[in-house]
Amino acid sequence: MVRAATSFRRLVAPAVLAATAVMLAATAAEAQIPDVLQASEQALYAGKFDAAVAPLRAALAADPAPDDRLRLLLQQMRVHQTQRLSGKISPDEASVSAAVKALTPGIQDPALLGLVGLRETTSDYFERLTRDQTSEVMTLQPAYRAAAGRLTDPCMRAEAQFFVGLMPQIAGDPAASGPPLAEALRIATAGHCDLEVSYVLRHQAVERDAAGDKARARDLMAESLAIRRRVGFQVFVPYSLLSLADAEQAVGEAEAARGHRQEALDLARKLDLPAQEAAAREALGEKAG
Repeated sequence: MVRAATSFRRLVAPAVLAATAVMLAATAAEAQIPDVLQASEQALYAGKFDAAVAPLRAALAADPAPDDRLRLLLQQMRVHQTQRLSGKISPDEASVSAAVKALTPGIQDPALLGLVGLRETTSDYFERLTRDQTSEVMTLQPAYRAAAGRLTDPCMRAEAQFFVGLMPQIAGDPAASGPPLAEALRIATAGHCDLEVSYVLRHQAVERDAAGDKARARDLMAESLAIRRRVGFQVFVPYSLLSLADAEQAVGEAEAARGHRQEALDLARKLDLPAQEAAAREALGEKAG
């Protein structure tokens, strides 16, 4: 009887240990997901796209739970969006988008579904933008509103609300962007979301410029750029420099404008951002002689 019990324990123990190991590994993997997302975001800020994707792929290879898998894929989608605007379209765009679509029906978390809406709609918008097909962008505004309503993270909610305000500008009605951008700024400021504040200020500058307040537009562009420098959001600093240069040119600060255009070109070259480099070259050739 004792021998039988001992034999049973010998048979069961390995299975129990294996199951326990799997549970511990899964718990550790879940605990690491925020770190993986943060590492990716930091590399994205620096304009290092391969380094931004690498930790996501490694985490995906560990077969995480569906919610975590979706979060990793959505961050990869975010990296792809920045690549597209910088002229380095990823060959994985379509496959990642398809994987997100396949996972989404099984997700129950409303906030995560809100993030899906934000990322998918932004990919749609950026594709239209880079193809110069923006005449119907206002059709995207309801999806951004829905995403903002579902998201609980203040910075993500501010980002979605920012796009609600951006759509009228892209459609040619800067004045209509005022109230939704103001709401985005309120959310971002309350949540201490520096990057999202920089988004909003940059496009409040566009609104002020369209209203004829050139000096305020210049100041808002400068404030947005200063935030991006402070938080290390290098990847879009060349575009920010070019926007500031245009605002400076509009108030007669031609020398400062030229300096910022040259700085944009130098940084775009350094970070290997071809679309931003092309924009800087064009600005120097057409506007700064």
